[in-house]
Amino acid sequence: MITADTYRRAAEARVEEARALHEQEHYALAHYVAGLAVECMMYAYLCRLGLPIEKHHDLIRHCSRCRFLGFLPQDGPVTLRVRAAMGDVRARWLNNHRYRDERELLHWLQSEARLDENVAKQKRLRHSSRKIIDAAVAVVTAGRLAWERRQLP
Repeated sequence: MITADTYRRAAEARVEEARALHEQEHYALAHYVAGLAVECMMYAYLCRLGLPIEKHHDLIRHCSRCRFLGFLPQDGPVTLRVRAAMGDVRARWLNNHRYRDERELLHWLQSEARLDENVAKQKRLRHSSRKIIDAAVAVVTAGRLAWERRQLP
């Protein structure tokens, strides 16, 4: 059985793996793994609260169900940064990105998500990979710090 601590450790591992993949210029996989890191952190909080993990991959719904933002310092810059980071991950990540190669992910970013239109096409995938990784780092780091600070059930 996967425990809350297992999911939390996986979130931290996935975010580091996303960074490494980005540095190796595996942008599509880095992009996917960064979103997976956030999903793992949401699963950690759901499990720690004894809530079931639903089969969808809606990160915002998971965030809401586990009251993730409620564990962060209220009305502070950390919470604002994490809210913005969650929005960025939501805009850039879908679970089915695991099936996309770099060409297909770039096409999705351009035509469906309509992100980063001000970035040169040849740099767009690298840019998006960096943005989602930075957002995932913010979420996972805040989640880990809140985990250590608060006594949850």
